[in-house]
Amino acid sequence: MTIATVARERDLSRLDELPVEFIDELPGATDDTETATTRNGLGDSFDRVQSGIQGWLRHWEPLRLPAFTAVRDVMPDGDRGRSALLSAPAQPDGAVRLTASLYDPPNREGEPLAWSRNWASLAVLPPARESGRLFYRFRVASRLVLDGQASLSLVSTSVNFGVVADAATASPFEVTGFATPIARPLMGVQCRPDQDASATQTFEGSIAVRQGETPAMAFVIGTDVLFENGWVRVHEGSSTWIGPTEPGASGTIEFRYVPGAMLRLLGRLDEPHVA
Repeated sequence: MTIATVARERDLSRLDELPVEFIDELPGATDDTETATTRNGLGDSFDRVQSGIQGWLRHWEPLRLPAFTAVRDVMPDGDRGRSALLSAPAQPDGAVRLTASLYDPPNREGEPLAWSRNWASLAVLPPARESGRLFYRFRVASRLVLDGQASLSLVSTSVNFGVVADAATASPFEVTGFATPIARPLMGVQCRPDQDASATQTFEGSIAVRQGETPAMAFVIGTDVLFENGWVRVHEGSSTWIGPTEPGASGTIEFRYVPGAMLRLLGRLDEPHVA
C-alpha cells in the first residue's frame, strides 16, 4: 500500500483565484425546475470505510487449544505408583484439574514432602497471508479449593508461555525466557479449612511474521505442593486454565494478523497534510 502525494512542482496557480464569472452564471434554485436534475457524481460516502474499519478493529480470530498433556510428575522418594497429586483426564478446554489427599505422620523425619507436576499444550496458527505482525491475547486463571491442618502446607500454580513466528524453523518451547513463568497466579496458598483462592491475569503481545510463515504458541501449566506434618486435601474445583480475555468458556486464545502495509499507514495517519 502506498500513499499518493502531490508533486510540489505541479502548477496549481489556477487555484489562486476564484472563477467569479463561472460562479455568477450558475443556475438559480428556481431556474427551469421542470427539467432540473441532481448530480450523482459525488462519489461514495465515508460511512462504508468507517464501518469496515470499525468492524475490523473489533474482530479477533479464536484459536482452540489442544488438550494439555501431562509431562512432569515429581513426588516424594518414598511414594510408589501414581502420584497423590491427581489430575482428571485432559479435555480440549484449556484447563488442568487437580485433586489430592495427603497425609504426613508426626513421627516422620526428614525434609518436607514435595509434589511438582506440569502439563503442556502446543497450538499452531494458520499461515500468515501477508508479512506484518501477529497480535495475540489470552487470560490465565487459577482456583484452589483447599482444606487441611499441617505445620507446613503450601500450594502454588504457574504458567509458562512461548511464541515463534514459524514453527518450521523454531520451537516455542525453546524461546528465550520460556523457563521463567509468564504468570504465577497463586503462590504459596496455605491449606487451611475451607480455603478457596482464585486469581486471573490477562496478557497481550505481538510478533513480526513473514508471508507464509506458520506461528506456534506453547503453554505449560504447573502445580507445586510443599507439605509437612499433618493432612491436606485439594478438592474438586481446583484448576488452572487458559481462555479468552472476555468472560466465557475457556480453551481458546485470540489472535489477529495486521499486514505491514496497514502498520505503515497507521504510523502516518497523524501526519499533517501540508502543501
